[in-house]
Amino acid sequence: MIRPGFSIFLISAAAISYEILLIRLLSIIQWHHFVSMIISLALLGYGASGTFVALTQKWFVPRFGVFFIGNATLFGLTMVGSFIIAQQIAFNPLEIMWENRQFLRLLGVYLALFVPFFCAANCICIVFIRFKDQIHRIYRFDLLGAGVGALLMVFMLFKFSPATCLKILGAAGPFAAALLALSLHVSWSRRAAFGLMLFGCMAPFIWPQEWVSLRISEYKGLSLALRAPNTKIISEHFSPLGWLAVVQSPTIPFRYAPGLSLNCSMEPPPQLGIFTDGNAFSPITRYDGNREHIAHLDYLSSALPYHLLEGPEVLILGAGGGMDVLMALYHQAKNIDAVEINPQVVDLVRRMHADFAGHIYQKDEVMVYLAEARGFVTKGRKSYDLIQVSLLDSFSSSISGAGALNASYLYTVEALQEYFHRLKPGGFLAITRWLKVPPKDALRLFGTAITACQELGMDDPGQQLAMIRSWKTTTLLLKKGVFS
Repeated sequence: MIRPGFSIFLISAAAISYEILLIRLLSIIQWHHFVSMIISLALLGYGASGTFVALTQKWFVPRFGVFFIGNATLFGLTMVGSFIIAQQIAFNPLEIMWENRQFLRLLGVYLALFVPFFCAANCICIVFIRFKDQIHRIYRFDLLGAGVGALLMVFMLFKFSPATCLKILGAAGPFAAALLALSLHVSWSRRAAFGLMLFGCMAPFIWPQEWVSLRISEYKGLSLALRAPNTKIISEHFSPLGWLAVVQSPTIPFRYAPGLSLNCSMEPPPQLGIFTDGNAFSPITRYDGNREHIAHLDYLSSALPYHLLEGPEVLILGAGGGMDVLMALYHQAKNIDAVEINPQVVDLVRRMHADFAGHIYQKDEVMVYLAEARGFVTKGRKSYDLIQVSLLDSFSSSISGAGALNASYLYTVEALQEYFHRLKPGGFLAITRWLKVPPKDALRLFGTAITACQELGMDDPGQQLAMIRSWKTTTLLLKKGVFS
């Protein structure tokens, strides 16, 4: 076993954990499409380190211990420090097309977040050079560390907030440095190891909480909602699937009814808002068991298929806070299978706010499944009168273009064909989307549906397709049969 084996294990584990954590952090404070930025940051750090160590190895290899310990310690410090600095840079990706200063700010974010990966890679590179005859063993520790680090971060995100995970990761660098110092067997190494271990134990607590608190973009839905008087976050929940913030707004209530007809004369009941990563919105609507109090749901474009069916068996993909389940209950659906990928969202409706939501997820006709929507359809065998794909993304992200890089496999040709196969004869597939200007999403979805129909062998898809629009949404219907 090489001397720095466990140190390399720790460095690799922390580096991959930090990379995954940055994806979560930047998804919250900015948007999800920073995933590719984080991957490029890691590659930039490792590439720059390889060049740096190759050019300077004759100075640093003789000072291997000092170089490794210094970089490992800096790695731990800069993981937290670089993110704090990056948050201070007023970078707004929504302005980048017309304000040139945003490119400089993006460069500043890159330079700040690049440093930890550079330091981690310096540690790994110098070990490769110092122990070149044992590269296979170094790789073993490196790859094992990366695998454990990836799994560890997934578990940590279930237990701690992303900001707390960041502070905990900061301890990995000093501990890796301490392990190497213990293996050096020189006069100063044991004292250094003791000091580094002490520093590692203190590292999660030395950073003030306000320094690492997440500063969410002022253009995200949660930031806009919190500007209303007396609006507050009443609970927060963390997982690798997203940061959920449950918001109460008593003074200016939420009235989420996308595309509600201007002919609707009744007011929607009070709602709690669930924001995912500060943006994607799903309401929990107050329901007291009286169907008339949720009659406004019949004025949405997504209610169309219920006027063409009687007592249907319904599959809802993307149940969220339960608005589409309420719509099915209002129209007296016989059976409702609701699919939701995030167990914490289901727990909010089923347990924490069950009284507010009217215990809709415990009703006899409702069955809730924790699964990815398309995977559930592919593996299942049950057929339905109606398959409803919920309005999943936020309106603000759709019009800003922030969701342009968010690949969704719910709307592909193959997905539509899978949904079609799960319909009973005469059944409907209903997909509701936001209406953009120009209406590119609606046209693209309609074109996808035509292709799916043609590949299924339909000679005249126009006999089985229909699309309606409200002032803010469109709903596409695909019938397993011919429209009368």
